[in-house]
Amino acid sequence: MVKEVNFIVLKSWLAQGCQLILLSLLILSGLLYGEGGDIYDGLCLRTLAQITADPSLGTKAESTDGRTYQIEGGTNVGGTNLFHSFNRFDVPDGGSANFLNDPNIVNIFSRVTGGNQSVIQGLISAQGNANLFLINPSGLIFRGENAKLNIGGSFIGTTASAIQFPGGGEFSMTSPINQLDPLLKVNPSALLFNQIASEPIKPIQVNDASLSVPDSQSLLLLGGDVNLQGGELKATSGRVELGGLAGAGTVGLDIDNNNFRLIFPNGVALADVSLSDRATVTAPDSEGGIQVQGRRVQLTDNSKISIINTFGGEPGGTLAVTASESLELLGGSILFTDTEESGNAGELKIETGQLIVQDGAQVSASTRSQGQGGKLSVIARDSIQLIGSSRQRGGLFTVTLGTGNAGELNIETGQMIVQDGGEVTVSSRGTGNAGLLTVNANSITLDTQGKLTGTTASGRGGDISLYVRDLILIRNRSAIATTAANNGNGGNIRIDAPFIIAVPGEDSDILANANQGTGGRIEINATGIYGLENRTKLPPNLKISEINASSDFGLNGTVEVNTPDVNPTRGLINLPTQPVDTEIAQACQPDTAQNQSSFIITGRGGLPPNPRTDPLSSDAVQVDWVALKPMAENHAITNVSTQTASPTPAPIVEAQGWVRNDKGEVVLTADASTATPQSSWQTPPNCRSDF
Repeated sequence: MVKEVNFIVLKSWLAQGCQLILLSLLILSGLLYGEGGDIYDGLCLRTLAQITADPSLGTKAESTDGRTYQIEGGTNVGGTNLFHSFNRFDVPDGGSANFLNDPNIVNIFSRVTGGNQSVIQGLISAQGNANLFLINPSGLIFRGENAKLNIGGSFIGTTASAIQFPGGGEFSMTSPINQLDPLLKVNPSALLFNQIASEPIKPIQVNDASLSVPDSQSLLLLGGDVNLQGGELKATSGRVELGGLAGAGTVGLDIDNNNFRLIFPNGVALADVSLSDRATVTAPDSEGGIQVQGRRVQLTDNSKISIINTFGGEPGGTLAVTASESLELLGGSILFTDTEESGNAGELKIETGQLIVQDGAQVSASTRSQGQGGKLSVIARDSIQLIGSSRQRGGLFTVTLGTGNAGELNIETGQMIVQDGGEVTVSSRGTGNAGLLTVNANSITLDTQGKLTGTTASGRGGDISLYVRDLILIRNRSAIATTAANNGNGGNIRIDAPFIIAVPGEDSDILANANQGTGGRIEINATGIYGLENRTKLPPNLKISEINASSDFGLNGTVEVNTPDVNPTRGLINLPTQPVDTEIAQACQPDTAQNQSSFIITGRGGLPPNPRTDPLSSDAVQVDWVALKPMAENHAITNVSTQTASPTPAPIVEAQGWVRNDKGEVVLTADASTATPQSSWQTPPNCRSDF
């Protein structure tokens, strides 16, 4: 007993000593205390990392060495849900937090109420197949290779302020728990973020940690910014979900068997999600899938998010990324679904404002076997920018490397820019057929070997359909091509665009060629095509930009170009070849130069030349002014002649009245009308400025 008391006293003394030393160092160096204990290390970090229960729910956290904690007690509701409350929840490096729950428990809910973020550097374990919820509105950090999970169910880590249950039940930072409350014995339905507006939602960080759950379970991280730096998140045959919120809101929690799914409401403010330093998120053999949702989602430094299907005949799950502002893949990072067996690859869905893929990054849905390649769908509201690399192909791909066919690639965007070897490709490198590429965009720019391709090694070339509202620009050896090698046939290309522009000598092509098979079919519907030469029956020429559907040893394909007959005079009025000698009557004599004004009719020749600076031309506009008598009181506007000028112009006569013709139009007349005069025409305006 004395030894145990002495140990506790020593531990407390060490903790206080470390705090005092660190506080002194911070004061001397002018540093601020950083979240996550980044300034702590060694003995101080281990000593200060601890688990302490608060007394509200009967939770007990005991340890004999300050590293391994046994967690018991809590409040049991209905024999299915167990509620714990902690003042602090930190697991030291190499230590553990072991929940000693009844194996019949379905969900363990753990809240951290002390106001400090939780730093997890050791193992978290639970008994049976219970799902574990760790809730700390002050932040969560999983750090180091020893940060792991050993639970039988799913894991949900969140910085939400409360968990909601169907019917109005709630588990917040302060709510009491009644063991007889029937609303709290079922699965939760939502995660509530109701932070004060001035306090941002705290982040979740995973730094070189490897977190995984058992087969067919889910791993969810939902907070403010979610940052993965190195490490791995893995859910074999289950789900991985990452979500970031920047403002108050309620995120739905859907439960399908053991798979948890986050449901984000429309209009909620999103935070950022990032992966760096080779961070990996994967759900192999998954029928569940992966979902990432944030404002700006970024993958850098060879990071990857993937679903690889090796499960036989079952289809792969869906990989979905929703980024309200932008999705960026940089530095060799990869976003992909794949199948290595007979099952089909999963679908890959992207919805964002701006998609950037550059320095060799890839977005891919592929197959390496007899399975069908996955479908890749991209909706980028504003733009897509694909930039390649000399070391690695970069861009958007649906590829087959085996006997299976490549999947479809559908793109909808405002502007697409493909440059520096960037590619958008549906291709077959095995015996399968290439897929279908469809693009709906305002404009497409291909520059410096930018490519839209549907190539095949021996199967049928892919089909390309481009529906463009403004312009397709092809520059510097770029191409739109559905070519086929060996005995494969070329694919088909359909382009609907107002204008297609290339530079003749830059070898930028539209091709549907074949080697031994039949060339493909090219159909273009455009108002104008510039810089491209039609060479249907001749092999491609590397020195010119061309449209070509030929075959080296087989049958040539076809090229059909439809440009509407444009008559520039259709629906237009021929203007007179001779300028009108226009005369303008001015009613009021201006008093000062500031009050003077002008009226110019340009006719066919544009603005009149400046006699001091512009040379005279045959198209010069002739505009004359009528000489006025001083103090003239002519207030009516004369009719402007629309006939060719005559040698003796008709005299200008002041209108004396008006009549209506048989069409109901008002016509000014030189003779006084017998009709009742209208005051607006008979009362002259006062030109004086002193009335």
